[in-house]
Amino acid sequence: MGGVLFDPETFSSSEEVVEFVGNVLESSTEYSIVATDPEGAIVLWNEGARRLYGYEPADVIGRSWALLHTEQDVQRDLPEEMMRGALRDGKWEGTVTRVRKDASQFVARVVTTPRRRAGGEHAGFLLISSDISERVRLNRELDYARLLLELAPDAMVIVNGGGEIQLANAETERLFGYPRESLIGAPVETLIPDRFKERHPHHRSYFFATPRVRAMGEGLELSGRRRDGSEFPVEISLSPLATEDGFLATAAIRDVTERKRVEQDLHHANLQLESANRAKDSFLANMSHELRTPLNAILGFTGTLLMGLPGELNDAQTKQLRTVQRSGRHLLSLINDLLDLARIESGKMQLKIEPIACAEVVEEVAAGLRPLADERGIALETVTVERARLHSDRRALTQILINLTSNAIKFTDEGRVQLEVSQSHEAQELVTRFGVSDTGRGIKVEDRERLFAAFEQIGGSAGSRSYEGSGLGLYICQTLATLIDGAITFESEIGAGSTFALTIREPAQG
Repeated sequence: MGGVLFDPETFSSSEEVVEFVGNVLESSTEYSIVATDPEGAIVLWNEGARRLYGYEPADVIGRSWALLHTEQDVQRDLPEEMMRGALRDGKWEGTVTRVRKDASQFVARVVTTPRRRAGGEHAGFLLISSDISERVRLNRELDYARLLLELAPDAMVIVNGGGEIQLANAETERLFGYPRESLIGAPVETLIPDRFKERHPHHRSYFFATPRVRAMGEGLELSGRRRDGSEFPVEISLSPLATEDGFLATAAIRDVTERKRVEQDLHHANLQLESANRAKDSFLANMSHELRTPLNAILGFTGTLLMGLPGELNDAQTKQLRTVQRSGRHLLSLINDLLDLARIESGKMQLKIEPIACAEVVEEVAAGLRPLADERGIALETVTVERARLHSDRRALTQILINLTSNAIKFTDEGRVQLEVSQSHEAQELVTRFGVSDTGRGIKVEDRERLFAAFEQIGGSAGSRSYEGSGLGLYICQTLATLIDGAITFESEIGAGSTFALTIREPAQG
């Protein structure tokens, strides 16, 4: 505040000057102005002090100015320290905590100066103060924000509407290679490759015209430019920051060089995998023909020989040919399982959903497996419902039932295997259940978790013999069941047999 506040020559006496100054001090509302006598008793209380502290002049005139201090400050003699400092140095200035009439506290900036009479005699003190609580709060928040920015793992840059960098954190220095001091006030285009600099002010103006949070990346391919001129891929998220002077833009900048490298490596790996899958599919397609054709020929001629069409066989020859036939069938089964697995896992198994007569499928499966059951001395029984119908893939359903039933026959030494179908309505659903039960040895508890795993072969009980197979049958069944929206469950008891059930649910018709 400079210049002359009033012209003393306009007043007729010094008393009028004093009265005028007193009126000015008392009517001021911008600052709290308090005058005291030499002992600290309040002698003047202006309008600003009334608003700031809540006391009326009559409440405080004649009382010690210590009532404006906290108890802690009074106990450590802060009021006396302020007086001594003002007398010694001509002014005491500092930040203190003040107390209002309602006992609430606030932070104030206080200037205390001595008052002198015309002859130079000490007359007391003048205290001018203002509430800076909001400023202190904002400064603390700003300090906290700066701390967060320094601790942020990304480069953080704050830019004003003119594109000038207002703040940059340590990660910005490390990432771009510029000293922080050289970035403050510099255009944000300093951090952008030359080929984008011409267009960037337009993008920046658009952001400030329509400020909104823009997520990291947001589908854009962006690049940063280091001090040495090298470029690197980045992702940038923008957030508007409202201030008294308008919006600022807070940019979080992340170096994604490593991620891009990994993505590129994954892309190449996927291309190689696709190529390998195509080669595998081609190989399996060829093997399907190259392996099955000679095996079918072997099995066909073996069957012809065993039928005695070329001539009678002795017992030794018959036994040897049956071994060839059994081994050929086993090998064909393994090849079929592997080819089915490859087709399913490659996603190339096409489903054909159509109406299916359940009893017809059950009888077909039983007819195909009855020779195997007869060979083992096992009775294969069926229980069907003639009217049972469902919509599903006939080939997948048949394969599941064949695998479940052949497993039951294989793991049953004596007794029977029963294949049945039933239907019911539950909560507007048509529920079809195919059950395969046997009187075999059952499944041990410790084996049940591995039952549907690929390439796992589970024995019946301790001391049971190993059974031929790929270990893929139940895995394929479970996978096929999932494809046709079905589920396979089982129950088993050692020595009493097992029951496997395929349940398919579909909306009830009509």
